[in-house]
Amino acid sequence: MLIERYKTVVSTQVRGHELGRAGAARAVVVADEQTGGRGRLSRRWESPPGSGIYFSILSRPALPSRSVHLVNIAAALAVAEAVQELSGISLMLKWPNDLLRTAPSENGEGEDAGTGAGAGKVCGILSESVFSGIKLDYCVTGIGVNLRTPKGEQAGGAHHPQLKGAAWLDCDDWGLPNPGDAIVSATVRSFFAIIDGMERHGTSGIIETYRRKCASIGRIVTATTGDESVTGLCTGIGSDGELILDTPLGERAFNVADVVHARLGA
Repeated sequence: MLIERYKTVVSTQVRGHELGRAGAARAVVVADEQTGGRGRLSRRWESPPGSGIYFSILSRPALPSRSVHLVNIAAALAVAEAVQELSGISLMLKWPNDLLRTAPSENGEGEDAGTGAGAGKVCGILSESVFSGIKLDYCVTGIGVNLRTPKGEQAGGAHHPQLKGAAWLDCDDWGLPNPGDAIVSATVRSFFAIIDGMERHGTSGIIETYRRKCASIGRIVTATTGDESVTGLCTGIGSDGELILDTPLGERAFNVADVVHARLGA
């Protein structure tokens, strides 16, 4: 596997696509800072130096086109497993692939992510696929993990407004010499194990695992697409990974949407 490590890069995702077009089979591009990182819907992904680890994984999964979106879920599960393994921190998975950290409440139990100090999004994932006709050529899966609060940053994202609602892993308390690289290594190992499992045994296993770990199930959520916003109770995840909502107008299924959880107790 090809591994490229940078201090600063415009975008690990851009470099991943360059390697894909050049014919690399599997590759990982890692950086401590991105000057042009981006997330879903071409949103800018803030990548201030020293605060996170940013990496893209090039893969060529032997999957049918209808299952390619599950690469996103594979990445989310892989990051969650890596963080759990290295730190004992259990992250919430919000459909489809955001990873959230909860904040401890006064009684020691976890509060809902986004409702307490220290809670919020700690990892974002963007997976892009390139096809040759109807056949998948390659995927580049970009992952950004918030390791520690950026220097000079205030609560609420004063210096980086796009970091509002973000949280950090406080990885300097883990006792590891380089927690960022450790997360990358453990994530890549888990990611390819999950991909290999899908190739050999189909996708039902990853869906079952995701159902057990997805915190959106049983929650009131709002799903927003380009055309509408729909609020309902998430009753489950479909066989292809789709979000299933029970709404006042009946059951709805979403393959692509931005999702917001209703705040508990609101």
